[in-house]
Amino acid sequence: MNALVVCDVLKDPILVSRESARLLEAPLRLLDVGSIVTVDFNGVEGISPSFFDELLTVYESVLGDALIDIFQLIIDNPPTELSSKFVAVARSHQMVIHHVDSNKSWILNPKK
Repeated sequence: MNALVVCDVLKDPILVSRESARLLEAPLRLLDVGSIVTVDFNGVEGISPSFFDELLTVYESVLGDALIDIFQLIIDNPPTELSSKFVAVARSHQMVIHHVDSNKSWILNPKK
C-alpha cells in the first residue's frame, strides 16, 4: 500500500504547526508519488489549517521533484470534518478537495 501513517512519524495527537508537517517530507519521498498516495490520520485527534497547508506544500515539493503534475492524494481518517477552511487551503494550492461519504476520506486532485 502506498500510504503514510502520520502517527507512525508524529507522536502528537493534535497537529497544529507547520514544522510538524515538514517532518512528513522524508517519509513522503519514500512513496511512489506517481500513483495514488494515502496519508492516514488514524490516531490523530485534530489538525489545523496551517498544518494542512504545510502538508500540501511538502507534497507539492515532492511531486515537483518527481516531475509529476497528475496525482491523487487521499486523506484517510481525517480527524475533523471537511470545512470551508480546508477547502480554501486546497484551492490555494490549485487543488480540488472533496470527501467520500463511505469512509469519510478526503480526495485531492489538481484543479483543472
